[in-house]
Amino acid sequence: MFYKFKLKVIKMELKMKLPIFAIAITFGLSACVQAPQTPMDIAARKAAAAELTAKQCAGFAGGYEAVKRLRDDANKNMAIAKQLGATDEVINSAKQAVTTSFDLTVAFTNKAEACNTMVGNLAWADG
Repeated sequence: MFYKFKLKVIKMELKMKLPIFAIAITFGLSACVQAPQTPMDIAARKAAAAELTAKQCAGFAGGYEAVKRLRDDANKNMAIAKQLGATDEVINSAKQAVTTSFDLTVAFTNKAEACNTMVGNLAWADG
C-alpha cells in the first residue's frame, strides 16, 4: 500500500518537473540556432519571425488586424534587410532559423506556448 502511494507521488513530481525540463531543453536546443550578428541579419530575422507568426499564430497574435500589422512589420523589416544588402540566401537562412526555433518550442511545449513566445518576442523587439 505504501509503495502505491509513493509511486503516485513520484509520478506527480515528474509531471510537475516535465514542463520545466521541456523549456530548458528548448532553450538549450535553440542555442544551436546562431544569433543574428549584423543589423541586416537582425532585420531579416525580424521579418521572418513576423511572417511566421502571422501565418502560424493568427489567433494568438490577435486576429485579422494583428496579422495585417505583422505582415506590414515583416515587409518593413524585409525592405530594411534588403537595403542593408540581404540576399535571398540571407533571407532563407533567417526563415530557417526562425522556423527551427519555433518548431523546437512546439515540440517541447505546445503551439500555444510557441506562439505566445513569438508574439511576445516580436512585441519586445519593436518596443
